[in-house]
Amino acid sequence: MPKVSCKCRSKKEVQVHVIYVGGAIGMVRNAEGVLIANENELSKQLRHNPNYHDPNFKPSCVDCQPNQSFLVLPSVQDHPHRVIYDIVEYAPLLDSSCIGVDEWRRIANDLGKSYSRYDGFVILHGTDTLAYTASALAFMLENLSKPVVITGAQIPIFETRSDGRDNFVGSLLLAGNYNIPEVVVFFGNRILRGCRTSKVSSDSFNAFDSTNQMSLGRTGINFEINNRQIFRPCNLEKFTVHVTMEKNVALLRLYPGISQNVVRALLSDPIKGVVIQTFGSGNVPSNREDILDELREAVDRGVIVVNITQCASGIVLPHNTGNALWEIGVVPGYDMTQEAAFTKLCYVLGKPDWDLVNKKKVMLLSLRGELTTNKIAKINDIDLIEGVARTLHLSTSKEREQMCSTFYPALVSAAVMEGDVNKLTDLKQYGADLCDTNCDGRTALHLACYLGKLNCVCYLIAAGCSVNAHDRFNRTPLHEAIDTDNHEIIRALLNSGAILRDPPEVQAELLRALTERGRIQRLESFRLAGADLTLADRTGRTALHYACQLGNHEVVDYLLPYYTNRSIKDELGLSPIEYAKAAHHEHIVTLLRNRERPDNPDPCLYTK
Repeated sequence: MPKVSCKCRSKKEVQVHVIYVGGAIGMVRNAEGVLIANENELSKQLRHNPNYHDPNFKPSCVDCQPNQSFLVLPSVQDHPHRVIYDIVEYAPLLDSSCIGVDEWRRIANDLGKSYSRYDGFVILHGTDTLAYTASALAFMLENLSKPVVITGAQIPIFETRSDGRDNFVGSLLLAGNYNIPEVVVFFGNRILRGCRTSKVSSDSFNAFDSTNQMSLGRTGINFEINNRQIFRPCNLEKFTVHVTMEKNVALLRLYPGISQNVVRALLSDPIKGVVIQTFGSGNVPSNREDILDELREAVDRGVIVVNITQCASGIVLPHNTGNALWEIGVVPGYDMTQEAAFTKLCYVLGKPDWDLVNKKKVMLLSLRGELTTNKIAKINDIDLIEGVARTLHLSTSKEREQMCSTFYPALVSAAVMEGDVNKLTDLKQYGADLCDTNCDGRTALHLACYLGKLNCVCYLIAAGCSVNAHDRFNRTPLHEAIDTDNHEIIRALLNSGAILRDPPEVQAELLRALTERGRIQRLESFRLAGADLTLADRTGRTALHYACQLGNHEVVDYLLPYYTNRSIKDELGLSPIEYAKAAHHEHIVTLLRNRERPDNPDPCLYTK
């Protein structure tokens, strides 16, 4: 159970916030016997009904009851937490057929404003568009860690024969006693994922169903929760409300003989996205090039088209008999309901920071458990993390952070090893810190430089990774690029502010060692990185001294252009050519004499 917001409140008490949007559940009969929606009637009636309010129970904290507005649900066996709830009614109450994007924003904002003060939420809603609202809120309420239960009724709660009583009480118990960090629909004794739900009957108490996924639980004498089905996404972010939803989204249902003009009308400006409901497993008439042309033109114009089946259950995969749509850029909707596909498209198109390519990728991902990707050969990294989180029943931010601190660095490293910038983009979008360090203080940029993955290096630099980050061995990404002689990466790092900060004496020792081993390419890497090839070690000898002493013709030839003073003396007062003479390397002496600068003659060159 999430921690209660009030420290002085008993652990056996939880607060639930009820938002009454409208619908039949709270209606009452007027003098003529007609059902009507009276403002403030619901809370008034509940307060005077012993089935919904226990006036004798006093919460442990009086401050939790501003203006005595809270109601107390009577004690229910096998439910340890006493539910204390309040109700906010919309004025006017809304008929569900009138609810759309603006009303979703209002509900999401109202829930967001009170999110920190309550342990769970119940939304009372008309049944006609309840599934659309449930799907929309599932996407709009980001990083949800508390239960949000949406319910309604076919018959008002105060009628003698009503499904509203069980739906209302069951929703309060769910929101207050169970750790289900999802938007769920509770109706007809079934607990359904909000973004998997559709209305299937207009006159049954079992009005809603989730045809492509088993229910999260059901109620009878006891509450039975299928914990393994609960969607527990892994992220490090705090709860936020995303209310920017694209309104220019349409539903296009194919039917035999549909005209090109109808298709064109639903794909024309200002439409930004379309959910197309096709036949069977994603089929369109193979002899209707005119329809394919309209879809192709819309996709090329930047319209996101999502393909779902118009069957009650089933799945549309990328490569199936609807392959013609996949080839022109139509996104498969897998087994999403029309409500989930529509609201998800509104949500994704409303993300200003995502480009078109990324938006299409997100439509293929399971963000809230709304689709089954059916990936067998290759599992998506994000799906893997979320699957592990759900299997381990992780829901608190601390638990998710601990798990992600293990998984994300490994996945980022794997993406770098593959040189997969697209995967790095996906990981960043889902909360991975691309600049994070491992136990040795090394970053993904260190690894990318070592492996020579230039595309990853450029992406990580653009993502804000420090080019001068030091690991516990005091090595920077620049050192990794030097050690692999990757000159392109060295230049990229230098252009982004990388600096070789090794002390001069350390650089001199490295230059000496490289000279002794004849590592000309590594010497060039150091030079490109900013090293001074003329640095002298503690004995006063430079790389040129050692090269001449060893008689390494290639190294001497490489070093000479960078020495303006070729007669530089060490502590013994000897110059490089004197070391060559002492070692009888006549070819080095000849090289030095032939390459001597006319304007800076070295007298040692002409002495025997």
